[in-house]
Amino acid sequence: MDDDAQVFIAELEARHGGPVGWRTYATWYGNNRGIFREFGVFLYWCEGKFHFEDFERNPSLLGIALKPRRPKKPFVKYEGSFSTSDVVLTRPIPKSVAQRNIDAGKVTEKIREVHLLDRIFRQMVEMVVLSDGTIHFFELMNRREFITLLSSIDKE
Repeated sequence: MDDDAQVFIAELEARHGGPVGWRTYATWYGNNRGIFREFGVFLYWCEGKFHFEDFERNPSLLGIALKPRRPKKPFVKYEGSFSTSDVVLTRPIPKSVAQRNIDAGKVTEKIREVHLLDRIFRQMVEMVVLSDGTIHFFELMNRREFITLLSSIDKE
């Protein structure tokens, strides 16, 4: 891990008062409250909760910053967290279904179970439903790690 990453992790641990355990990058994120982050969020486990936050992304090509054609909107950082006890349901759904629900700002359709053809031919994201009605959509780099951690914490 490079120095910048170690400093960042140390800042997170200081902010939350404990060690950061499991961590990953969700390459795409949205929720049913109308929040959408095309370039994803950093998702991690710390002190009994899953936390996530996004970062400002400056477009570049081979490390060279690109100047945008349109005026850039000011970056507004988004952070959130949830406890495993708040998770009612988690399962994969097609990314296009998640995008429609994000755009509407609420769940606009009954989200059916996916079948084998969905998994083969469509991009999938993880839907995490919380007890307060919030639904998070994460495109996880390793879904199995997330599900394993979630189920192991539920048993504690």
